[in-house]
Amino acid sequence: MWEGLLNSIRQMGVFMICAQALLYFKPKGSYEKYMKLLVSAMILVQLLSPVAALLAGKGGASLEERIAYYTNSFEQGMGEGALEEYRMEQIRQHLLTSQISAQMEGLSTETDSTRAGQTETAPGQESGEEAEIRIQIDPVTIGMSREGQ
Repeated sequence: MWEGLLNSIRQMGVFMICAQALLYFKPKGSYEKYMKLLVSAMILVQLLSPVAALLAGKGGASLEERIAYYTNSFEQGMGEGALEEYRMEQIRQHLLTSQISAQMEGLSTETDSTRAGQTETAPGQESGEEAEIRIQIDPVTIGMSREGQ
């Protein structure tokens, strides 16, 4: 690969030297702009030929075939990623369902044990009513301490 790149650079260098010599020794006149245009086009072709060879690959496959290959491999990877995402979502849902079931079982056993242990009612509360619990939070004041006072 590096040898081909160095060979292309060497070939471009020789071509540019010859093109500059041709432009230097040409007769002055109206053909000057056409000569520069021709040399510029040839230099551009020289620059693009290694890039085209790199894109074509070692097998000599055309650019369209290479693009189709990469497109197919990209689509296959996306399909595999979507399948893996679906599997992970199924596992997550199963774990979440099992955790909720375990918590519900734990909650129902706690409720059953508290109902079994709660035979006596509080004063002013009838049997079967739930007691209301009130929590009062004292106001909090935030002040800045002043140092030096």
